[in-house]
Order: sequence, then structure tokens, then C-alpha cells
Amino acid sequence: MEHDKQEAYKIYLEERKLLIEAERETAQQFDKAILTLAAGALALSITFIQQIAPNPKSESIYYLIGAWISFCLSMLLTLISFLTSQKACRRQRDLLDEEISQSNKKCSNTKDNKAAFWTNLLNYFSIGFFILGVALLIVFSAINLL
Repeated sequence: MEHDKQEAYKIYLEERKLLIEAERETAQQFDKAILTLAAGALALSITFIQQIAPNPKSESIYYLIGAWISFCLSMLLTLISFLTSQKACRRQRDLLDEEISQSNKKCSNTKDNKAAFWTNLLNYFSIGFFILGVALLIVFSAINLL
């Protein structure tokens, strides 16, 4: 019976490790995608002005500037999230080390990893600014193509 529990726990740990690796890979892909898409959209908007709308309507300029600011903020927030993510990993490692060192004592599981919270928040704002930038760029394009 005890052997079955140990085997089930081993399977649990292996599955948990795979899920953590998948989460890490997904986070890396998200960061790369946001950086690539925001930089590409910024470059595309510059090309759009040069090639298709060299004399944009004056009322549309604010949409373009808003799009550029949004794309830049999206990239900046993503880059900052790299740093907070590193800090979150270090903090989580410290918490784990502390928990192991206090294994004979009652350990509090209520400790917070604020860097992980900030990383998630930065990622949400990053995607939000990217979406806002796309929307503003669409409005700018529509005004100048119609």
C-alpha cells in the first residue's frame, strides 16, 4: 500500500514538472510574440505612412501617435516583465529553500511572491497596450484610406 502511494507521488511530481516546463515555454513564447508583433506593427505603421498615406489627414495623427505610444509601452512592459520574472524565480527559490530548511517546524504557506504578481500584471498590461495599439492603428488606417 505504501509503495503505491510512493509511486503515485512520483507520477504526480513528474506530471507537475512537465506542467511547469510547459508553463515556462508558453510564457517565453508569449513574451517573444508580443515583442515581435509590437515591433512589427510599429514598423508597418511607419511603412504605411511612407507608402500609402504620405499626407495623413490631420484628425488621424492622434490615432497614429496613440498607436505608437501603445506599441512602445507594450514592448517596454514586456521587457520589464523579464526582470520581474527573474526576481520572482529567485524569490520562489528562496521561499522553497526556507520551507525545506524548516521542514521540522511548522512552515507558513502564506508567504507572497510579489514579483510574480507584478510579472503577471505587466503581461496583462502589455497585451492590453498591444491590442489598444492595433485598434488605434486600424482607426488611423481607416480614416486615411476612406
